[in-house]
Amino acid sequence: NAGNFIMTVDHDAYKRGIVLSKEDTFRDPQARLMTRAIDEAIDMNYTWLKIDEVKLASGNYIDPDFDYLAFTFHIKNNGSEVVNVGYHIRITEVYKDMDHAIRILVIEDDIETIYKKPERYDSGTPVADHLSGIKPVNFLTDTIVTRKKIQSFEPGDTRKFSIIIWIEGTDPDTTDEILGGLVKMQMMFTIDSE
Repeated sequence: NAGNFIMTVDHDAYKRGIVLSKEDTFRDPQARLMTRAIDEAIDMNYTWLKIDEVKLASGNYIDPDFDYLAFTFHIKNNGSEVVNVGYHIRITEVYKDMDHAIRILVIEDDIETIYKKPERYDSGTPVADHLSGIKPVNFLTDTIVTRKKIQSFEPGDTRKFSIIIWIEGTDPDTTDEILGGLVKMQMMFTIDSE
């Protein structure tokens, strides 16, 4: 199993001062960041994640015990105007239905949201999700995980994001059929003029 995650600021937003950084000091602001690739991941569940350690990391967090994608970064308005910044997470490549078995945890300034593909039905009965007290939010579409907005992002303002992606062992779609599968995603930040 393999996958990666790319964070990108589009050209217009970058020209207007929206930048990304692995570190909160913004010593090396970028328009694009990429996680390390994950291969040979096995199924696990939310309770195994080292969330506090991930949030303290700069960039990739490598768990010594389990293989999952974990990345912490910051976004900053380095420009001179107040802007609304929209962002969305999009699946760019999938193989062997891996997108049905994963969970995506987005932590934006300490607020956790878990995303998942809507459950497939077995004999017409919805399958329950078993995640430590957090009710997952279904993907918006087959390829769009979520769309959000940072309202009135002022010059000098920052936001911290941690992204964690794992193969959910309690999901009924986590079967031997996904072995060798992959999923790649992109998180795009844009100026939202609405």
